Amino acid sequence: MMLRITACLIMLILAACGPLNEGGTGVQLGQAVLARVAGAEQPVQQSAGVPQDALLANPGKYLRVNARATGRWLTMVQAGQNGSRVTWIDSSNISLTLENGIVVATRGLPRDLMGSDVSQTWSAIRAGGGNSQRQHDFLTDIDGISTELLQCRIASQGPEVIERLQKTLNSVRFEEECRGEGLGFTNVYWVNRDGGMIRSLQAISPDAGYLQIDVY
Repeated sequence: MMLRITACLIMLILAACGPLNEGGTGVQLGQAVLARVAGAEQPVQQSAGVPQDALLANPGKYLRVNARATGRWLTMVQAGQNGSRVTWIDSSNISLTLENGIVVATRGLPRDLMGSDVSQTWSAIRAGGGNSQRQHDFLTDIDGISTELLQCRIASQGPEVIERLQKTLNSVRFEEECRGEGLGFTNVYWVNRDGGMIRSLQAISPDAGYLQIDVY
């Protein structure tokens, strides 16, 4: 119980994890906290298993994922591809499936995102902003599937510089605000000049919270 309380306090401080229910931290994610994600150098944990020089020398080979609810860092490699959907996996068999850098499914996290349709989100980002609709299928506590339909608004916040592993990366920052009947969250995407997602902060589920995903 004490561990859970401590974790919740950390989640509230970071404003990047915890409940995504309407009125929870997902709704209250503030501009100041989101700005820190982009501008601050993110520490590389020794437990990640891949040194910095390997990350820098192998562009496109690794994902670095920060599970904000637990503070755990994951280093992932590509495990498979089906069209535009790419699955990445780490040494503990936690996996993410991304479509154009947007999470469409997870496995191995608390209350996994079993599947989602995010095609309209990517179209709005490519258009420089707009409205979209998402459908998320979550794993329930009794191993069923709960479906949530969300209405989203994507807006460009303009150019933003990311400092990462002693490198300066230019990007355009987009924020996606989504609301459903019982769920609300704000995702953030940093897109480079080539249209590639280099960093994102994405809500997964009410139990898994947010993932910060860096593409190397």
